[in-house]
Amino acid sequence: MDSLTLDQFAVFAAVVAEGSFAAAARRMNRAQSAITYAIQKLEEQSGVALFDRSAYRPELTEAGRALLPRAKRILEDVNDFRLQAAAVTQGVEAELSLVVDAFVPDFLAPALKDFNETFPLVQLRLAVEFFQATAQALEDGWADLAVMSASQRPFAGLEWIQCDEIELVAVAAPDHPLAQVKGRLTPEQMRDHLQLVLSSRTEVRDRRDYGIHAVRHWRIADMNLRYALLLAGIGWCSMPKKLVAKDLAAGRLVELKPLRWEGSDRMPRFPLVIAHRRDKALGPAARWLIERLAKPQGAEGHRSKPRGRK
Repeated sequence: MDSLTLDQFAVFAAVVAEGSFAAAARRMNRAQSAITYAIQKLEEQSGVALFDRSAYRPELTEAGRALLPRAKRILEDVNDFRLQAAAVTQGVEAELSLVVDAFVPDFLAPALKDFNETFPLVQLRLAVEFFQATAQALEDGWADLAVMSASQRPFAGLEWIQCDEIELVAVAAPDHPLAQVKGRLTPEQMRDHLQLVLSSRTEVRDRRDYGIHAVRHWRIADMNLRYALLLAGIGWCSMPKKLVAKDLAAGRLVELKPLRWEGSDRMPRFPLVIAHRRDKALGPAARWLIERLAKPQGAEGHRSKPRGRK
């Protein structure tokens, strides 16, 4: 078994694909005797008969049918190795780390599907973080790219391209007391009811207070759990309008109309950007993903200086 060769596996697969030794010889531009010899050696070294030659055309034996998938897998793995080695020599990253905000945009999955088809050998590490933690992932250096809100506090040295805009709405379940109020809600009314606040684990642990409008609030470090509590009528919260559009249309949630929200008479909108460190070199796969994620808004996008940079 020690002298098995890739060529023998290739001949084995070719004979099966072409249906005969002669057809495999023509496809591989070899003499038929060379094909026959390669199969004989493979059978001798494997200790099993791969083909039944008693019929007009060679037929796979039971052992041959069992071993064929393994031979194909070996050939595919070797081909992948060659492709990846070639990609590395051309500067394509072996791995890419992407952190995305908890308000994951709906265009992310189609973009990553295209990425997988374009760069099938690039390993992708995906993480979901909340708010400031997305920018922190870039600052700490473990993430190459971040899909994040531009309203976060970026550190000096970030570059980004806008890829979407998030519009927030305040929502509650239909049976929630705030949903029963006609007209706009005063800050006092909203403060009197439990607010469900999405927070990073660090914010939950350190009890940081961002985006708090109610006296009573629960900090929750899981989007799905907060959504379940919201539907159960336990509290109210703000959500991206796109994420709850179907719930609003179906009546599972009701849009609340605050009279004022952080000094404004309407709920905020803020840019969603794809960001990276200015001092970190990006390979072809990362640059491609940035351009692909910048497409959904229909604009070419532009590189922006981080806030606070002179």
